[in-house]
Amino acid sequence: MEETGRVGGITTVTVKLDEAVAVEARRRAEDGKRARAVLSAEDRWYTYRLPREEAARVRAAWRAEVERLRLAGELLDTLDVLGAFGVRAELRARGWDRRWPPLPPEAPAEKGRWPGSRDRRYSGSLTLRLPAELAAQTRAGCWDVSKEAIAKLRRWRDRNPGTVRDVDQLRLYEQHAANITTPGDIWRAAIRHTLTIT
Repeated sequence: MEETGRVGGITTVTVKLDEAVAVEARRRAEDGKRARAVLSAEDRWYTYRLPREEAARVRAAWRAEVERLRLAGELLDTLDVLGAFGVRAELRARGWDRRWPPLPPEAPAEKGRWPGSRDRRYSGSLTLRLPAELAAQTRAGCWDVSKEAIAKLRRWRDRNPGTVRDVDQLRLYEQHAANITTPGDIWRAAIRHTLTIT
């Protein structure tokens, strides 16, 4: 996972995952776009020849209905919506849908890899624009549950600079790394979660 930037209330993240999962997520978003087009063709959203105030009310009702359906997971018409829905569901499933203490300066940076991240050589990727508060909540949750393991891993690295070949030391590294949950872990789980429940 790499967070590539924040604009307004949006944080852009790149999710590294298996190409088959990325293809399925794109297909689901395309299905959602078609569903939105069908929904928008219903007579109740028709504004042609309506007085301007009434047309404005209909358009506002349309936007509210689309937002309601998206939040409920009934209309996942973009990758961003699909991703945000999945992240919310994943955080809820982990009991992480709450306020977290602010991230301290020693927490991993918003951009880049976290300690304990693996080079899994994922074959695909998705770029998602998530609400900034949702991305921040995810990072804070990852830090809070992983901070002790991150500290152990950092101390391990201080004791073992450079390339490590000692099997026991590598095993210890793996033990510490296994106790770290990275934002990338959450983004991948969120996409899988969405694809299995919708």
